Amino acid sequence: MNPKLRALVVGVGVFVVSGINYAVFIRTPPGQPVDNLRDAGLFSERTDRFVLACPEKITQATRNNLRNNGYGSFNVGSIHRVARVVIEHTLPDGGRELVNPSLDVFAVEDAGDEEDETDDSLQFRTDDCFRLQCNDDSDAGLRGLNWLPDGGARHPFPDGGPRPWCNVSTRRGRVTPPCVIPDCWTMPDGGWNDDAVVDCRGIGPFGQFPGGEPRWRGCNTTPAQFATGTQCVPVECTVVAGDSVGVLR
Repeated sequence: MNPKLRALVVGVGVFVVSGINYAVFIRTPPGQPVDNLRDAGLFSERTDRFVLACPEKITQATRNNLRNNGYGSFNVGSIHRVARVVIEHTLPDGGRELVNPSLDVFAVEDAGDEEDETDDSLQFRTDDCFRLQCNDDSDAGLRGLNWLPDGGARHPFPDGGPRPWCNVSTRRGRVTPPCVIPDCWTMPDGGWNDDAVVDCRGIGPFGQFPGGEPRWRGCNTTPAQFATGTQCVPVECTVVAGDSVGVLR
């Protein structure tokens, strides 16, 4: 990383990804325009990007961005694996540095330019990250971030065409959690309706016995692998007393 770029970023720790140590930086001061980082040599080609997926304790800024882009319903303060575009720099001595432009120390209001959006989530498990390849269309994890369950694009262009996930350096998405909940937000005011019956039913051990055929379980959380229907919304799994609060994947 050259001195001009280093003056615009601050280190937030060393992250372990597939057994490799990466020094990770975010832009500073909060709200530093991406164009400034680009002019300072942040990146030159799409091939120097990949997606870093790490556990985060979700803040309101992150929750709102992810929810607004179709990544499901979940609570502020819950723990999820969030995927963010990062830019990689390889040092002459073989070391590796990553710049994460979507993460700021403080929340910054969306300015309408997606490349300048930031949020204030805290990545606190630096030893439990994995990577997805931006330049590999067969990467199942990246496809999961890009597409809605109904086949629509999470980040479409104005003309409706899909927007490549890594073409925006501040894009972030939630790695699909292991549970779903029926989309019971059916009240006229947008509120929750416990009496609703929607197309999201349990199967297998959560289905009808003895065969495990689909059955309506009410507006309750179900493991995604044992649910079927077009109105199932990804959601965090319930954590009960005695359970360890781990990463919800």
